[in-house]
Amino acid sequence: MISRRVFLKISVTSAGTFLIARFGVDRAFAIPLPGGGIDPLSILKFAEPLVIPPAMPRTSRLRVGAGKNIDYYEIAVRQFAQQILPTGLPATTVWSYGSATEPGTFNYPAFTIEAKWNQPARVKWINGLVDAQGGYLPHLLAVDQTVHWANPPGGPGGTDTHTMDPTPYQGPVPIVTHVHGAHTSDESDGYAEAWYLPDASDIPPGYATQGAWYQTFKQEFLAEKGVAWTPGSATFQYPNDQAAATLWYHDHTLGMTRLNVYAGPAGFYVLRGGPSDAVIGTLPGPAPAQGDPPGLRYYEIPIAIQDRSFDANGALFYPSSREFFDGFAGPYVPDSDIAPIWNPEFFANTMVVNGRTWPFLEVERRR
Repeated sequence: MISRRVFLKISVTSAGTFLIARFGVDRAFAIPLPGGGIDPLSILKFAEPLVIPPAMPRTSRLRVGAGKNIDYYEIAVRQFAQQILPTGLPATTVWSYGSATEPGTFNYPAFTIEAKWNQPARVKWINGLVDAQGGYLPHLLAVDQTVHWANPPGGPGGTDTHTMDPTPYQGPVPIVTHVHGAHTSDESDGYAEAWYLPDASDIPPGYATQGAWYQTFKQEFLAEKGVAWTPGSATFQYPNDQAAATLWYHDHTLGMTRLNVYAGPAGFYVLRGGPSDAVIGTLPGPAPAQGDPPGLRYYEIPIAIQDRSFDANGALFYPSSREFFDGFAGPYVPDSDIAPIWNPEFFANTMVVNGRTWPFLEVERRR
């Protein structure tokens, strides 16, 4: 196993290799670090085109006081298979967001929410991590119950803490969505302890279905906006009164953010317009949308660069033992203070850009 020190040494000495490149080269630099059954050197590079995340379709437009409109979305997290590796290699099971009313919109990374300055957006975030029969889906990765985490098995009043159970959690998955960088009020922030389970048919008896702050924020939103949250969901509102910017949304569950986001739930939230946008210059967007003519070129391309590792069957790899980090084989909790699964850090061995490994992008010859 390669140590962290050796990895960092390799990273420093090889930095120039990443920076020096020429067009037309059909190979990419990668170190076959441990973790996952697919050697990144064996993955065909620049074989698949870059995906430009389309715009997330609105569910409706709400009319409120003084004739002001609110863009309304119903967005769910679901599990599905996606071709992240090149064609010919297995598909990968991931989670991500999509329009709850339009099944074809689920993608990793998620479609882009196109927001306008001073025009509020309201989103009903739905935990849709259930199977076709309505039963809950377990996590794709190993969840450590001995760290400070959501802890649904703790039951009402016993959530958002840690346990001494060293086995991986196999129950229903909690989520709560945070728009990173958005100006909003506390009940719509996606607070880590305001998570909620899916509205599944088989939640184990005694489990808490929501985090310690969920009910508080539910009541605040009802009092302020007159909208009641339904089981397995939370509705948030974003004023969009800040400077134009590229933001992003992602899961924010206590003690599980690293795992949930690694599984896929994240997307861009682009806020356009307003004085700042006018001063800097109007951005060339928006994102691709339904109804765009075929062959239309796009000049604003958001890029999400992520590290991932894959097993031989295409599944996401993430270490399921603390031993992966530095070789420490125990004793773990409850016989020491070392968590058995959680790793202090993890570097995957494959570059994924907008949901594909080493894609390419054809561009015009222009400034």
